[in-house]
Amino acid sequence: CCQNGLPWWFVFIGWFLVVATSGMSGFYTMLYGLKYGKDRSVSWLISMTVSFFESLFITQPLKVLGFAAFFALVLKKVDVDEGSEVAIEGTLSNPGDPGAVLSTRRDSTCSFYQPPPPTDIERMRNNMIKEQKVFALIREILAYIGFLWMLLLVAYGQRDPHAFFLTQHIEKSFTSGTSDSMSHQDVFTWVNTTVLSNLFGQYPGFITDGNSKLVGSARMRQVRVRRDSCPVAKSMRGSIPDCHAPYSWDLEDMGLYGPGWNTSTLANNSQAPKAWQYQSQGTLRAHPIWGSVALYRGGGYVADLGPDLQSATSVLQYLFDNTWLDVYTRAVFVEFTVYNANINLFCIVTLSMETTAVGAFQLRSELQSVRLYQSSSGMNVFVMASEVIYFLFILYYMFVQGKRIKEQKWAYFHSKCNLLELAIITLSWSALSVFIKRTLLGNQDVEYYQLHRDQFVSFYETAAADAVLGYLIAFLVLLATVKLWHLLRLNPKLHMITSTLQRAWTDISGFIIVMIIMFLSYSIAFNLIFGWKLYSYRTLLEAAQTIVSLQLGIFNYDEVLDFNPVLGAFLVGSCIIFMTFVVLNLFISVILVAFSEEQKTHKPSEEEEIVDLMLMKICSFFGIRSKKDEKEGENGAKGSSSKTPTRTAGLSAS
Repeated sequence: CCQNGLPWWFVFIGWFLVVATSGMSGFYTMLYGLKYGKDRSVSWLISMTVSFFESLFITQPLKVLGFAAFFALVLKKVDVDEGSEVAIEGTLSNPGDPGAVLSTRRDSTCSFYQPPPPTDIERMRNNMIKEQKVFALIREILAYIGFLWMLLLVAYGQRDPHAFFLTQHIEKSFTSGTSDSMSHQDVFTWVNTTVLSNLFGQYPGFITDGNSKLVGSARMRQVRVRRDSCPVAKSMRGSIPDCHAPYSWDLEDMGLYGPGWNTSTLANNSQAPKAWQYQSQGTLRAHPIWGSVALYRGGGYVADLGPDLQSATSVLQYLFDNTWLDVYTRAVFVEFTVYNANINLFCIVTLSMETTAVGAFQLRSELQSVRLYQSSSGMNVFVMASEVIYFLFILYYMFVQGKRIKEQKWAYFHSKCNLLELAIITLSWSALSVFIKRTLLGNQDVEYYQLHRDQFVSFYETAAADAVLGYLIAFLVLLATVKLWHLLRLNPKLHMITSTLQRAWTDISGFIIVMIIMFLSYSIAFNLIFGWKLYSYRTLLEAAQTIVSLQLGIFNYDEVLDFNPVLGAFLVGSCIIFMTFVVLNLFISVILVAFSEEQKTHKPSEEEEIVDLMLMKICSFFGIRSKKDEKEGENGAKGSSSKTPTRTAGLSAS
């Protein structure tokens, strides 16, 4: 049993009460959540969280400050220092004259009035400068945390988690019934069955299950190559009268034809249908599409499918009867746009059928979700407020950087941190301009749809602007995270890591060059040996990605060993031995050696002292004893204990 306390085993009782109370509270909270339902439970949780943080950061601190001011100014009595009266040495010439007392007190030669030593003055001056730097550092960290928080709110406010499920649903609905190798007849069958059945669902004007509205009509577009677009070997010219090359911008066919790709029909009929007339990228308001085989222009030969199933079926039948797809077709695109009001998203859909001039088509889908209508929910208002606050931060940083440029002149551009700040400011204003452009393009496309409901409405420019906006915001988050590393430089361990990398940079750069050379050599070797047979090595880029996967342990050994057991095993084994076990381990060893040397020669900088002082200030503000205070207390206790025996010995001696 402890003196003046409870027995030691009461600790277990206390912990049992804590666990039991927490468990019962959680149990009843779960029951009430099941009773109220998801929406009310989430609303209750949000309100409780907001009230908790409001009480923690606003209400309670204001109460503490109010009570402290009240007790300090009203209730607390001023302590009178009994020892404040200092005896005056010597006698007064006239004891009844108060001026004599004052003149004696002002006499700097008296023993009771001595100025502080110069060392103490210098120490107090240094402490004051450090405290100013500490408060400046705290302001910088708090401002940057607020800036980063606003940036993340803006970044995630531009994206909707429902977009993934919308694109997955549409992609799976329109890509069913396809294979890896399809003929011209298979392409027509796929469009006539899978595409049309999902494009015109059981609800008029809606696709699939009736949740997404078809905006305008759908269209088919193809790109072709010219006749005799490639030379034929002399020995085979008698057997092969014509050659059609793979797609390229130089060989693309932009001619004017009649039905059946017949130029004689065009001579008899001056006005050919639009399906046989080439339309440029600007006329179609499209953009180039990067497919699996090539980069295709946004123009081509276009056939609108119409607003309903009957007209789309008749258009497809007309195209099939007149051989709209033939051996010169290199890619077919099915393009349309839908709007889902349930989640307030537009989805621009492009289904591509590509061929490499071997006659087999492969399907590739590209879907992009865009929000053009800003909802009126509370979350949207919160995001808009975050955007305004974010650009207020940008204006503040512009003011700070302007002052630095004025002070440092051209030396300002020699600092990496300053360049990072300039990049963040530039990207922020670029993102704002792209956001405005996307809004204007979206309004323009919607107005065009209101006037031409039965025609195809191109949202490609709006989608491109939205994609650029997403890239800019992503780079902003990346640079902001890199700037966070600059703030964390004050941490001694992170500062040591940075110094280690700087010390070892010469050796690291040499190893990086060696690793790049070996990486390229193995990528080229795998592409040349296995590229014509295995899908993972069909291009140099794919082979390089596969080599990276090999280093991470994500690799299909069976396909390589099945193709060539001897050569495949040699290449894979040598790549693992040289790149993983030799070069990579040497690379890590160089960093470890530099780290050990940095530990021996590392000296604490002034910034580290500022960080320690900042931590002490924060701990004292919250009433927590820091490690430095504990060490000083221990040293003081040791000093007092060492003095006690001396005094005892003196007493005994006397």
